[in-house]
Amino acid sequence: MSSELDLLALEALGWGPDFGDAYQSFRAALSPGEQERVTPVRVVGVQRQTFQVRGVDGEQEARLAGASRHSGALTPAIGDWCVLEAASDDSGRLLEVLPRRTTFARALGGEEGKRAGAVRQQVIAANVDLVLIVTSPDLDFDLERLERYVLAVQHSGARPVLVLNKADLHAQADWWVEQLRSLGPDLEIHATSAQASQEPGSQGLESVRGLLRPGVTLALIGSSGVGKSTLTNALLGRPAAPTGEVRASDQQGRHTTTSRTLYAVPGGGLLIDNPGLRDIAVWDADAAGFEDLEVLATQCRFRKCTHTTEPGCAVQAAVRAGEVSAARLAAFQKQSGRRGRR
Repeated sequence: MSSELDLLALEALGWGPDFGDAYQSFRAALSPGEQERVTPVRVVGVQRQTFQVRGVDGEQEARLAGASRHSGALTPAIGDWCVLEAASDDSGRLLEVLPRRTTFARALGGEEGKRAGAVRQQVIAANVDLVLIVTSPDLDFDLERLERYVLAVQHSGARPVLVLNKADLHAQADWWVEQLRSLGPDLEIHATSAQASQEPGSQGLESVRGLLRPGVTLALIGSSGVGKSTLTNALLGRPAAPTGEVRASDQQGRHTTTSRTLYAVPGGGLLIDNPGLRDIAVWDADAAGFEDLEVLATQCRFRKCTHTTEPGCAVQAAVRAGEVSAARLAAFQKQSGRRGRR
């Protein structure tokens, strides 16, 4: 960052003093020659072995440095700020992930659909300010699942915003909005019709656009087919994200987004479009040692299950099957009670 213009370019990507302090601290430990070869960049795309990053010199491809790969350091996620070292092949190496401002993550079991196995954290996006939780007034609408989305976003440090997309499908869209209000009196809610966004008088998109300001990062999450990619394209004003045809049987779009991408929005702001999430288990670092039970709890019949005498309790079922000890369940209930009183 050699000039005021460089700083302005980074701020447009979401840079702030906290990232600047962390970057300068890392850079100070390098030799003068090494300092000349590093620069801060933001991860805007993630592939299997490489990352797309953007900084003052534009966008380029980068790989994770070997030392970082084997040291147990954080693996870069979409939205992360990293220290990039220039390489002779013009690809660059990511030496360090700067401390995250927010971390939107979910808990995953060791084997999808299985109770057993180690539970791990999957970071969906980093350094996000707002998360738009997108649903639609059709078979996708599920208040219990939406509540889990809201809790996961709040846990990340970002602010959740609910979006009822495809509001034009029902004349009584207000009824669906009132259902969303039951998730919390302070939650911001928007009703939109992204498919009709190019037509005069399109519903709700201007209020959603108003959430995007220079330096603000917004992410979209929700089930496949609720119109996240269509909404992304409407906000960007161009067909950046692929969209699928809507099925006549249930008015659901086909799954089209398969990777996470960070876009710069005309007029300011940044937008992350995510693949569809069927459900989400909240990742809670404070509940270390009970992550598998947190995942099990999402399968309980009742949203606020206490895992005692309720029918359809997945946690109690695991105890009866010998997969979880009664003593461990008691410790989990005790810790859950402490978190509930905070």
